[in-house]
Amino acid sequence: MNTLILPVVAGAFAFVSVLLVSAAVVDYQRRTSTRRSLAIVLRVGAIKPADGELVRGHESGALDGLVTPVAERLVGRRNRKKLREHLAWAGKPTADDLRAAMNRKVIYATVGLTLGLLFAARTGGLAWLAVPLGALSGYFLPDLLAYNQGLKRTEEIQLGLPDALDLLDLCVESGLSLQASLARVAQHQTGPVAAEFGRVLHEMQLGLSRADAFEALARRTKQEDMQRFVAAVLQVDKLGIPVASVLKEQAAEMRKKRQSRAREQAQKVPVKILGPLLLCFLPGLFIIILGPAVITVADIFLRN
Repeated sequence: MNTLILPVVAGAFAFVSVLLVSAAVVDYQRRTSTRRSLAIVLRVGAIKPADGELVRGHESGALDGLVTPVAERLVGRRNRKKLREHLAWAGKPTADDLRAAMNRKVIYATVGLTLGLLFAARTGGLAWLAVPLGALSGYFLPDLLAYNQGLKRTEEIQLGLPDALDLLDLCVESGLSLQASLARVAQHQTGPVAAEFGRVLHEMQLGLSRADAFEALARRTKQEDMQRFVAAVLQVDKLGIPVASVLKEQAAEMRKKRQSRAREQAQKVPVKILGPLLLCFLPGLFIIILGPAVITVADIFLRN
């Protein structure tokens, strides 16, 4: 009886997994096209960024009605808070991004459970451990992906911040205010630094004070150079120091740190090359050198 039930259960889970993955692909394509259209409209200036955030926050798809109720019950409050922090770190801070990530947790967990069931039904024995392991792996995979995206975005901020500060300093020296200079950088540059500056401006337009907006920027990015820049801007507000000189010093210091990091990475290259060299090159070299000798010795023993 069990031999008949297990394939049926595994097939049912496989069917559900295929449906969920197909719905997720269609939903992702729809969201991508909507965001591209919205980005074009924002660049043209037909709507304000605040309206754009409202449009993004109210996106809904066919997948939401199917998976979101399950995700709301399955994802706990603590896990949801941590996932929201990882998404904000990765540059995806909206409620729509959080809902999509929670839906992916349910979909990946279902796919992992299905693969575990198929493997266990075919193999048996200890292979049943693959069922909970597959479900847990799929459940926590979106958290891992968001964390990895946050790390990559931190590196991009570290590389792009000196150039952004140079442009910011140029705008301030030409007579623009700090807020107008941030708007110019957000408008004429691409990448996470420009996006974060645009979000700071958006929060200030919504009524948040400049100090609170920049403090939120430092917490959100979790990047040392950006936190140092935020501290310098807050000191400018408190002490009345000229903004241009502070920006110039910050950009020069960050460039020096970037050069020192590049030197450190260059010094680590020989150590990193040593591992692949030992694993890949030396075994082949030993086979070439010692192979004929081993064959000769074996031939002598066989003759004796």
